[in-house]
Amino acid sequence: MSTAARYIHSFSSAEQARLVRQGEFLAPWVQPGVDFSACARVVELGCGVGAQLRVLLERFPRSHFTGIDLSPGQLAQARRLLAEPLAAGQVELLEASAFRLPFADASFDGACTFFVLEHLGDHPALLREALRVLKPGGVLYCTEVFNSGLYTAPAMPGLQRWWRAFNDLQRELGGDPDVGVRLAALMEQAGFTDVVLRETSPQLDGRTRAPAARREFLDFWQTLLLSGAEQLRAHGRADEADIAALRADFARLAEDPDAIFRYAAFQAGGRKPA
Repeated sequence: MSTAARYIHSFSSAEQARLVRQGEFLAPWVQPGVDFSACARVVELGCGVGAQLRVLLERFPRSHFTGIDLSPGQLAQARRLLAEPLAAGQVELLEASAFRLPFADASFDGACTFFVLEHLGDHPALLREALRVLKPGGVLYCTEVFNSGLYTAPAMPGLQRWWRAFNDLQRELGGDPDVGVRLAALMEQAGFTDVVLRETSPQLDGRTRAPAARREFLDFWQTLLLSGAEQLRAHGRADEADIAALRADFARLAEDPDAIFRYAAFQAGGRKPA
C-alpha cells in the first residue's frame, strides 16, 4: 500500500476492523472471478490487514501465498488475523513496496491486488513489476473501484455531496477513484494478454425486502464512506453537518424497500505471455 499521507482512509483499529469485514462482505462479488487453483505460489500486492488473503487461503488451500505491504501497522494486524496459516507455513507476510518487489523474475504463478491502485499513482509501473515476478503464463487479477459510477434511487443529495468531496480529495492525495474502468487497458499496455474485464458492482434494490438485510448492506457502505471523515475534516472538506446529512440519506435508503444503492467496481484478469 501507499503511505499514510496519500491514504484517504485512516490506519486506526476501527478502520482495520472495517477492512477485515470488507473482505468477508465483498467476497460474493470480487472472489468468483479469481482462480488460483492451478497456482502453486501467489503474491498479493498491498495485502493490508490480510482480509482478502484470509478468503483466498480458504478457497485455495493448496497454494502458498505471500502478502506484501508498506505499512507495519497493517501487517501487524494481518499477522494476528492470519496467525494459523502463518504458523502452518501456508502464507508469509513481508514489508515491501509493490513498485520494488524483493523477488526474482518469474517467482510466482499468480498475483492479485484488491482496491490498491485507487490509492496509488504510477499504475503502469506497478503492473510491470507484477508482470516481472510472474512466470510465463502466470495470472494477475486486479479489482478496483469506479467511484463515479455510484448510483442511488431516489437521489440522495447529502450522500452525493459527501462522495464528490471524498473523491476530489482522493485525487488530490494522488489516488485515482475511477481506475477500475481503465484496468483492462492498463494491463494490456503493461504487457498482459488474454485480458478480461468483468463488473463486480454490489447492488441493493427491491429484490431485498427484509429490513434487517437492507440495513446490513447499507450500514457497510455508510461505514465505508465515513472512513474518509478524518481526512475530509482535516482538509476542510466536510464538517458535522455533512456527516449528519450523509447519515440521514442512508436512513432514508434503508426505510424505502424499493430504493437502489449501487457501488461500481470492476475486476480485470490477464496472463503473462508464455
